[in-house]
Amino acid sequence: MIKYRLFQGLGIFFLLPILTLEAQVWVPTGTESRRASALQFDAGGTSFQKDYYGYVSPNFTYNHGSNFGYSFSLPINALAVDKDPLQLDTKAGKIREMDYNSKNDYSRVLNYISYGTYNQQIPGKVTYSAYTGKMVDGYIGHGTIVNKYQSSSRFDAYNPGVMADLNTDYVGVQYFANSVVNFEVNAARVYIKPLAIGRSLFSLFDKSSDLVYLMNLRGNVLDESGRLSVEEEAGNEELKNKKTEEARKKEIRPVSKDSRMELVDNDPWYNRLTIGYTKAWDRAAPVQMSYNTNGSPVTEKNLDNPKTAQVTRASIEGMDIEYRLLNLPFVEFTPYLDFNKIKGLDGAQGTHYGSIFRLGTKDLNIILKPEFRQMTANYAPMYFDSFYEVERFQKFPVSSPLRPKYEYLENQSNSKVTGYYHTVYVNFYHLGFEFALEDYGVKGNKRVFAAAYIPLGSSFLMSFYYTKKGFESQGKAFDLDNNTQAAAEISKSFGPIVLRLQNYRKYYLDSSEKSFVSIDEIRFLVSGGMSF
Repeated sequence: MIKYRLFQGLGIFFLLPILTLEAQVWVPTGTESRRASALQFDAGGTSFQKDYYGYVSPNFTYNHGSNFGYSFSLPINALAVDKDPLQLDTKAGKIREMDYNSKNDYSRVLNYISYGTYNQQIPGKVTYSAYTGKMVDGYIGHGTIVNKYQSSSRFDAYNPGVMADLNTDYVGVQYFANSVVNFEVNAARVYIKPLAIGRSLFSLFDKSSDLVYLMNLRGNVLDESGRLSVEEEAGNEELKNKKTEEARKKEIRPVSKDSRMELVDNDPWYNRLTIGYTKAWDRAAPVQMSYNTNGSPVTEKNLDNPKTAQVTRASIEGMDIEYRLLNLPFVEFTPYLDFNKIKGLDGAQGTHYGSIFRLGTKDLNIILKPEFRQMTANYAPMYFDSFYEVERFQKFPVSSPLRPKYEYLENQSNSKVTGYYHTVYVNFYHLGFEFALEDYGVKGNKRVFAAAYIPLGSSFLMSFYYTKKGFESQGKAFDLDNNTQAAAEISKSFGPIVLRLQNYRKYYLDSSEKSFVSIDEIRFLVSGGMSF
């Protein structure tokens, strides 16, 4: 029954383009999630809360080269069939009220505006990126504070998030915000590479290295300017072809969130040590909620959020260190250590011991990311995660009445807890799989994540993701309930037209239930358009 419901309709959680198939399970927010330049449309019908809607969404996407692109759409759900219980003050053809009843909702027109590639570090160059739009995998550093953040985890609220960074051989900075509209949740990480800094300072005082330094500098300038040697200018085709082939071999490969494969050809030992400091905060984390006399949460007017009686600034800070021990064409190994604490909570802290191990090539590889954790009971690893748009009001596992995450942690002891969060990725050419499991041996404190991307031939695609948090035992990991988010899609193209069956399982605030409710929306769509 579970598998049937999961594949009954399927969702585009990965921001897959209509006319282009990507070969990744988890597409990080940014360049990898860009669509092809096109004027497109999605049209069809949806089922939500036993009612039926007509759905249409025109989309416009344009890429200015490989670095800069933007995409906009206008999704509209118009009521077609209103089944019992009937909605109040509505009629056929009316736009679904929760889609556009607050100022934040109008940002649904923005899919993304993107420049550069987040977390791409290229030795010898300054790289930078900026992204704002639908957030599917927001993260900072190793993901021990902000990880897999979703701005689209609710049907009744939409927040285009922000990710930006600046990287050099010596220092760098990363920035995250959950919403470009109100900037409620923010995070920033600053990192340094002390061995690279020390080597550079030493070279300033080591006169014997001046000649080597100047020769290297001159060579880099010549290479980057594209000047030819005397033999090449004289017409030696063999040398020209050799230079072209060498340039092709040194081409930077696509960046991966948990693997630095693109650094294999130019990864000196002194560039591998990184030390970082992260600070993340929710500037108005709910602590106490407001309730009606019947016990249901008071909803803020035109905001789709429960009204808070008391808020506070929830702040987490941490230090991290990593050293890339191996970075060979077929093997990569990077151990890391993160130490984080929640300010304002008595002794709330956690230590993350992890490593990233890759075996294989770019197209055929397995990536293991085991992470062991020692922490206090009032500390929350990955505090800002896939569920936080809901969990800031109602902790997981979901229960009634609402109880904010921060208020729950305030009432926990600082007793010791140990556990793990392990992730495995398998990439087999165009097929990809990901699985992650979190466990502390404590009741109601488990998490699972599973995803797959399976293209069959050139025109048929299956993809899904599933995540659940706060379940009691591994036997309940795949039971669909209010602690579950999921999406899946089956699509088949017929020339320029694509038929798509989708299912989104997300949250919305149900005042009658006095809590957030996880529910399915099923879509059958016809997609098409023209690329340019």
